[in-house]
Amino acid sequence: MNWKRVLIGEWNWKRPIKSVVCIYLILCFVAVFFADRILFMPPDPSYAADLDGLFQLRTEEGEGIASIYYPAAEGMPTLLYSHGNAEDLGQALELYQTWRGMGFGVLAYDYPGYGESAGTPSEASCKRAIHTAWKHLRGLGVPAKSIVVVGRSVGGGPSTWLAAGEKPAGLVLIAPFTSVFRVAFPFPLFPRDRFQNLKLIREMDTPLLVIQGENDEVIPVSHGRSLAEASASADKVFIKIHNVGHNDLFEVAGDGIVREIADFSRRVAK
Repeated sequence: MNWKRVLIGEWNWKRPIKSVVCIYLILCFVAVFFADRILFMPPDPSYAADLDGLFQLRTEEGEGIASIYYPAAEGMPTLLYSHGNAEDLGQALELYQTWRGMGFGVLAYDYPGYGESAGTPSEASCKRAIHTAWKHLRGLGVPAKSIVVVGRSVGGGPSTWLAAGEKPAGLVLIAPFTSVFRVAFPFPLFPRDRFQNLKLIREMDTPLLVIQGENDEVIPVSHGRSLAEASASADKVFIKIHNVGHNDLFEVAGDGIVREIADFSRRVAK
């Protein structure tokens, strides 16, 4: 008996083409229907509902968004901060307090499904959350020209989207991606890509600061460089931090990053 023929079947030139097409269709199915589950990984909440300063914003869809707000000192900018993927609002409290101690205003929020925020995380729900946070600041009388939008990792997605539509004083991206699918594939391959930052930033003239570790093992440093190069802004800076990766960026270079963001924010805000 020819076991090779039994196990593999008759060879013909159509077989590899059919295999490639099947694999592509399976990957398309995963990309379209399961990308959000892969992209968003909410950790166990690091804080309780009675956290000092915590309050709830509410999106137009009725989602409760856990937030913290510290007003700015007179003449100082306000930072609207979007955190990374596998962290929540409470895991960056030290960062907010540092900025607060420097006189900056800070509004930080949790994505839907993270921490004490209701709902389910997705590209659309994260956009609703950051837009709700922006409207809250504007409703408090904080002018757009004094708000600097700051996004880390996946937070660069809603941050770039907001900056493209609302024209803040500046945009800071920390370890960002050009788009979600391009982290795995360097060229457009699947439909319904998430957070197409590169496409948006090409048409933006908002002052831009991009910071990324040269050894970033999650999002290649080429993403940050590409965003800075593609920006239509005349005021753009790309900072590559040597000998650091993705998750240890603040642990190793936190003081320098805070200083760069502070200097940039003071310069661009009015």
